Amino acid sequence: MANIVPLAKATETALTNANNAAASTVQVPHSVAAEQAILGLLMVNNRQLDDLAGAILAEHFYVPLHAAIFEGLQTLVNRGREANPITLREILRGTPYDDEQTLLTHLTQMFENAGLGGDVRSLAEVIHTTYLQRQLITLGESLRSQAGSAHRPDEAKEVLDAVSGELFKLAESGSGSSSAKNLRDPLIEVIKRAEQARKDGGGVSGVSTGFIDIDHLLGGLHKSDLIILAARPSMGKTSFAINVAQNAATRMLTGGANGAAVGVFSLEMSADQLAARMLSSAAGISSHQLTNGHLSDADFRRLSEAAGQLAELPMYIDDTPQLSVNALRARARRMKRLYGIGLLVVDYLQLMSGSKASSADNRVQEVSEISQGLKTIARELNVPVIALSQLSRSVENRDNKRPQLSDLRESGSIEQDADLVVFLYREDYYLSRQLGAEEGMDEKTMKLKEKLEQVRGRAEVLFSKNRKGPTGVVTLMFHGETTTFHNMAPQHYNVGGPDGPPPFDT
Repeated sequence: MANIVPLAKATETALTNANNAAASTVQVPHSVAAEQAILGLLMVNNRQLDDLAGAILAEHFYVPLHAAIFEGLQTLVNRGREANPITLREILRGTPYDDEQTLLTHLTQMFENAGLGGDVRSLAEVIHTTYLQRQLITLGESLRSQAGSAHRPDEAKEVLDAVSGELFKLAESGSGSSSAKNLRDPLIEVIKRAEQARKDGGGVSGVSTGFIDIDHLLGGLHKSDLIILAARPSMGKTSFAINVAQNAATRMLTGGANGAAVGVFSLEMSADQLAARMLSSAAGISSHQLTNGHLSDADFRRLSEAAGQLAELPMYIDDTPQLSVNALRARARRMKRLYGIGLLVVDYLQLMSGSKASSADNRVQEVSEISQGLKTIARELNVPVIALSQLSRSVENRDNKRPQLSDLRESGSIEQDADLVVFLYREDYYLSRQLGAEEGMDEKTMKLKEKLEQVRGRAEVLFSKNRKGPTGVVTLMFHGETTTFHNMAPQHYNVGGPDGPPPFDT
């Protein structure tokens, strides 16, 4: 990986850099004049430092002395002292630039030249741009060097992931402008969403899930939200996520409100396997029939018709296994650019990897890095991100197997990073297993069978955390043969009522 050293700490002088650049075919981009001008203006008016608001950092300066002066200027202002040639001369004592007369002369000259005028923001943009150019050159040279020695496929992928990570960091290292927004702009955006929800009549301002009761509870899936969908194996979390994705893409295709193009990162299943599930669901034919080929002519016609409809959906699947969070970020950004995706699904979080540093420490730290990275992707792309997550086996060791927030608390910072935490629970799955272990037809067995018939085919969708609204429970129908979730009639679900499942552990 490219070792990007802050230029403020480099031991070589700007003159040496310039000489080296002259001897090379690659000229090092820089603007000594812009650096001197901005430092002079800041010495004359310390308050202008606030206008920069992180747009440039000391490491963005090409001349090491200028980087040291900028750091000294920040230190003095943060301490409430005036930064001028005299005070800066004092604060730089003991540094490699502690040359009595030369330093003071240089500071004074920049201070006096500030009278020529200039705009600190424009100068900061020049300094930041040339910094980016230098770093890109360094990164490109490092990439060329590492690419030549990456002989195995996994080594080449590691180089790509590392470069993607460095490029992202570089993009975040100062923007040349303030990131603060006037309250007016976000207020207008909120009003627009509320107006859209009012027009739709269903109270949906985000991406529709296709499930009436869920949309009623949430108002749809909202931009920049990280949605954690967690469950134990066999609960149907992949099927549920794909159902939501398919519903959103169908709305987009048919011109309905609140639809979205969807990007899916499937780290566990291949694109063919996902397509088979979607085809089974759309055609109403069991996945077992698809596998063994026991299909009638009518079945095959339904399959062909469903396949034609699915092929038109704006859904894009990346089934690359073992992606790092940096690699996924780069691919998601490309999806957004090429296809305009408005919803992202990641299946599933624990199959991703973090940086080498976090992996070497412990898995909890790595999972935290991944969840934080997914939240960053949601904000950067301004789309809802549904990230599937496993739950620990501890759920199986208690009588009430409904998932709780505490079941996520051992998994790094997933709960803290999530805007919405959703659990899936199917009681019929556990009752069927319990019945299979029972022998005879005693009273206990009869009660289990009676209970199973009451809940068969029902799935509880538990909204245990909602940063933007209420929590609650929605009941859906689940068809196991086609792994499909369906809406129920309104009287069959409960949102926070007294006859619902046990209270959440909050």
